[in-house]
Amino acid sequence: MILLRCFSFLIGSLIVAGAPFFLLPEAPQRPRDFTAVLLGCTVIALCASGFLLVGVAGNHMKRSLPTRIVGAVLLAVPMVGSIAVLTLDDLPEDVWVVAPLFCCALFLFLGFVYPGRRRRQSRSLRPRDPAATIINDAAA
Repeated sequence: MILLRCFSFLIGSLIVAGAPFFLLPEAPQRPRDFTAVLLGCTVIALCASGFLLVGVAGNHMKRSLPTRIVGAVLLAVPMVGSIAVLTLDDLPEDVWVVAPLFCCALFLFLGFVYPGRRRRQSRSLRPRDPAATIINDAAA
């Protein structure tokens, strides 16, 4: 699992470093292009944050329900975006990036978010003997 977490952190870092070259326009020329740049930066941050969260807090995700919920929502962003891009009629030329992104997000979801906390397999300990506690209290 540590290798999967390191791989997830690497993917998140690559999304932050490499996605602007694919998504953002060359330079904003008009005010409406500024909103496209802002939206592109937000999408990049949301896509990378799910991978970075699994990379940093992957061990904690199995014990904490709120962390699993946040991880599920953040990993759903690249999965939904990948499906949306793949279902377009006019596919962009950089579509080769989308399918591995979807597969990695799905594997991380199944590896860290979906299993959750496993139930205890062993029996609980037997209850304490009340006589033993009385003897220990009297000796002290």
